Amino acid sequence: MKKWMVIIAVTLLLCSGIIWFIQYRYFHAEPLSEAEAVQHIETIYQAHVTQVRKQGNSYEMLFTRDKVTYTAMFDAITQQVAELKVKEVHNQLLLTENEIRQLVKKEYSEIESVRLADNVYTMRVEKENKQKELTVDAFSGEIIAERDIEPSKQPIEGQILSAQHAIHIAQQQLEGEVDSVDFEETAEGGYYLVEIETKDDEATFQIHAVSGKVMSVIWDDDH
Repeated sequence: MKKWMVIIAVTLLLCSGIIWFIQYRYFHAEPLSEAEAVQHIETIYQAHVTQVRKQGNSYEMLFTRDKVTYTAMFDAITQQVAELKVKEVHNQLLLTENEIRQLVKKEYSEIESVRLADNVYTMRVEKENKQKELTVDAFSGEIIAERDIEPSKQPIEGQILSAQHAIHIAQQQLEGEVDSVDFEETAEGGYYLVEIETKDDEATFQIHAVSGKVMSVIWDDDH
């Protein structure tokens, strides 16, 4: 009788141990390591974590995203973020047009036009006899994007461009409605002043009447 009771007791203990193991193995969440927690935050916020401090099952983190520094408490078990706060906004001054020109001129031989909008400069430049359009970060001066511009069809040397051809060249720079086209005669063959307006912008393009080159661009800041 006692033998059977011992066997039953051992069996119950084994069963209890197995049940506890299954519950612990499959239902007890292991807390994330510090490296895993950092990777989690950097992934969901597209940020860069600069400081980490462990507090129990949570990590206090300092991270930066889009020139703003945040603090947050991250629960390593539930993987939930709490107490997300803005710590610091980095007020960086925009580079001036002259500073941007100096930076870009190191690599590109000629700068034809520069325009600032939404904290980026859009620049029309020339390199190795090819025209390019650059998108440049107005804070850092970093070139974000670069694309080639197809050259306009060149007229026969000495031949004056038509007003329609000048409009076509201007609309390659800014696609919009033509407000006016004026021709000014000079000893070098003259130039066209083509004014183009869009919903958000208005600009006047000075286009050489023989070569078709964009000589200057004047943007209406009051538009």
